Amino acid sequence: SGSLDKTVRLWSVQNGEPGRTLSGHMGGVVSIAYSPQGDQIASGSLDKTVRLWSVQNGEPGRTLSGHTDYVVSIAYSPQEDQDQLASGSHDGTVRLWEAKTGACLRTLSGHMGGVWSVAYSPQGDLIASGGADTTVRLWSVQNGEPGHTLRGHMSVVSSVAYSPQGDLIASGSFDRTVRLWSVQNGEPGHTLSGHMGGVWSIAYSPQGDLIASGSFDHTVRLWDVASGQCQKVIQDFSGQVMGVAWKVSPEGNYLVTGCDDRLVREWQIIKEGNEYHARLCWRSMHTSLTVTDTSIQGVQDLSQVNQQLLKQRGAILSE
Repeated sequence: SGSLDKTVRLWSVQNGEPGRTLSGHMGGVVSIAYSPQGDQIASGSLDKTVRLWSVQNGEPGRTLSGHTDYVVSIAYSPQEDQDQLASGSHDGTVRLWEAKTGACLRTLSGHMGGVWSVAYSPQGDLIASGGADTTVRLWSVQNGEPGHTLRGHMSVVSSVAYSPQGDLIASGSFDRTVRLWSVQNGEPGHTLSGHMGGVWSIAYSPQGDLIASGSFDHTVRLWDVASGQCQKVIQDFSGQVMGVAWKVSPEGNYLVTGCDDRLVREWQIIKEGNEYHARLCWRSMHTSLTVTDTSIQGVQDLSQVNQQLLKQRGAILSE
């Protein structure tokens, strides 16, 4: 998980226990991605750089510099032999990098505003990018040539994702909708409406039958791809849901969410009949005490220092 506290944190997917903390960025970390081999992490930051890290020991690798504004999206090519990653920036460009050397291979320009999201196709031959200009653009990885431009959103396209089969693209927008598109011809499919706030993040399930979307409205929605209908609303959040990701597991479907209440949560998604249920498996813990607007009664034998600390954090003490 990446945070505005400028760090990347690793967590156990089994029980939510914290692992390494990766420090080095000079600005908030707003995007992270694992390499296909799982041995490297890339992080994009408000400091305008991409940093590479070793998963095994947490040591920093190369720093990829060249963007002139925030780097808000990172994606690795799913093809291991490509050894490539893409970064999207508010400078309006997508950059392709060689993961091993850190060399910039190509700069893709065409958006009329910042790039908010990038994604590789499963075959690794195409890249989709979503931008502040309300469009989704497709690009050839081989030569950088632009393909279809997908128009229909009314606000920033904050997230893009290819289906596992590679035939569809989903895009989430601040206009509160998720839209589906044909990769082959760029034609629009279902528009998924229901969120009461902008959509921050979207992800296809490993089977490709569901899409999860996280929103400003403090919810995650699960959508049936075939029908475009909402199947489940998960509401156990106290802030905007900034990121969603599916965990591949033989034990079932699991969804991981990142929220601006500073908690990472894992959910088991269970289908019973025609209904979906979400069971909370674990959530990360705060590393600091937050007690704003909390009333603490019956206080006894609390030192003056601790009383002052609680008051500084917004607590109301009474004996």
